[in-house]
Amino acid sequence: MHLDRRSLLQSFGAAGVLTAAGARFAFAATPGDRRLVVVILRGALDGLAAAPPHGDKDYAAVRGSLALQASGTGALHDLDGFFGLHPSFANLKTLYDNKQLVVFHNICSPYRDRSHFEGQNVLESGGIQPHLLQDGWLNRALQPMGITNCKPEAGCRR
Repeated sequence: MHLDRRSLLQSFGAAGVLTAAGARFAFAATPGDRRLVVVILRGALDGLAAAPPHGDKDYAAVRGSLALQASGTGALHDLDGFFGLHPSFANLKTLYDNKQLVVFHNICSPYRDRSHFEGQNVLESGGIQPHLLQDGWLNRALQPMGITNCKPEAGCRR
C-alpha cells in the first residue's frame, strides 16, 4: 500500500472527526503480524447487502431493486459462484483472494425472545440468554493466549 501525504492527512482528519463525534478506538498490541478482526454487521449494512447470495435462484426476486448484479457495471465481486461482496468492497475481495479474509454468512445465536438489545447482548457475550455472562466471548478466547484485562477502559495487557 502506498501512503502519500494527502492520504495521511485525510486519515488523520477522519480520525479527528470521529474522535470529536465520540467514537472510541481500540488498538490490539500483538507479538507478531497476526490479527483477528471480527466484524458483526448490524442495522442497514446487513449480510444481504455486504455479501449477497447472488447464486441463489430466488435472490434477485426476493431482494428486488436492492439485488446487486453479478455482471456489468457496478457488479459485485464474486467469491465462490454463490456468494459475492458488495462492489465497494474491492479491498476485502483482495484480502479474500489472498486467504486473509473469510466470510461467515447467516450466523446467529439460538436466542429468539424479547428485544433486539437483548439479542445483541447474547451475540456479544456468547451466552445462551441475555445478561447471563458479564464478559464477551472474545475476551474469554484471548485468556488462554495470556492476554488479559481486555476492557475498553483498561486496555489490553499481555
